[in-house]
Amino acid sequence: MLLVDFSEFREEIPAVKEFVYLNHAAVSPTPIFALMESFRYIYGISSKGSLHANVIENDDLLSLRETVSKFINSSPNEISFVPNTSYGINMIVHGLRLNRGDLILTNNLEFPATVYPLYKLTQRGIKVKMIKSGPAELESSIYNEITDDVKLVVISHVSFNTGVKLNVKRIAEKAKRVGSLVLVDSIQSAGAMKIDVKEMNVDFLVSGGYKWLMSPQGSGFMFVREGLIEDPPFYGWKTSSSFMDFDPERFSLEKGPRRFEIGTVDVSSNLALCKVIERLTPLREDVERRILELSAHAIDEAEDKGLEVVTPKEARAGIVVVKVNEPKKIAEKLLARKIVVSPRGAGIRISSHFYNTEEEISKAISGIREALT
Repeated sequence: MLLVDFSEFREEIPAVKEFVYLNHAAVSPTPIFALMESFRYIYGISSKGSLHANVIENDDLLSLRETVSKFINSSPNEISFVPNTSYGINMIVHGLRLNRGDLILTNNLEFPATVYPLYKLTQRGIKVKMIKSGPAELESSIYNEITDDVKLVVISHVSFNTGVKLNVKRIAEKAKRVGSLVLVDSIQSAGAMKIDVKEMNVDFLVSGGYKWLMSPQGSGFMFVREGLIEDPPFYGWKTSSSFMDFDPERFSLEKGPRRFEIGTVDVSSNLALCKVIERLTPLREDVERRILELSAHAIDEAEDKGLEVVTPKEARAGIVVVKVNEPKKIAEKLLARKIVVSPRGAGIRISSHFYNTEEEISKAISGIREALT
């Protein structure tokens, strides 16, 4: 049952006028209001150059950091802007003081960007343990493998290719008992599920902005719990607290979140990101509730039509994967009918946002069923 009217927000999405758009786990269409926020900055640079840039950045992007910190319940000093999730994960895992023989725990349902940075660490003698599990058993498999020798647990809040959502708080509680740190890739949950880093008790959280946060590519943020990685693994001109002196012979390490940003961030894209976050922050519970309603509807519709669903209903978020043979061909057939989904994992991935409708999802499920006959 729809408790909040999201029709006004839907009017900001031009893509829905042409497509049944159910592909937010890949790339979300940018709302007009966010597009205009980005354009205002670009136009300001066009008309005033550095004068406009200086006005926007005069507080060292503190106002933007505050916007993100309210969204995930952190301190603004724990928020850095990153161009993508891969950048953030690399910054964290290479910034930790891990030693030869230390063990990192991850799993086979992760997106490559979450895991590949770990392989680089193996060149230093750091061990990576890959848990192999199906979606229904994933959480318990990770939980059971957290032992005293694990130094870092690297997981996604929501699996990109199965849709399973982990109880991160439960995993983090055990990790803390053995002295392990927890890094969460939240790109498939931020903007869809409510995130509270204090309640989840995580140490690091990274998200790009172009999926459920509906922002331009190049936007994203990283949460690093205060007191961790005070000395980043890479230095750039903005890593210095005195960067505006432009003195190559003098360096003093920046203590705030800018230390991770190295150089100039994509201000335009992150202005758009923060404008979306401003809209979503007061609606977080309603957005999550609506997305869970829609994903439940997708699972019920698929099962009613005799289709096998990969995503466990009791551990779902916004992604539902319907198992099919030759998913790429099925996705192409759906696109011919103006239904946008992705072939992922073992089937077709439907990723509906809060402004989608039950009718759109039913149309997609019917399209899958018809494409198989």
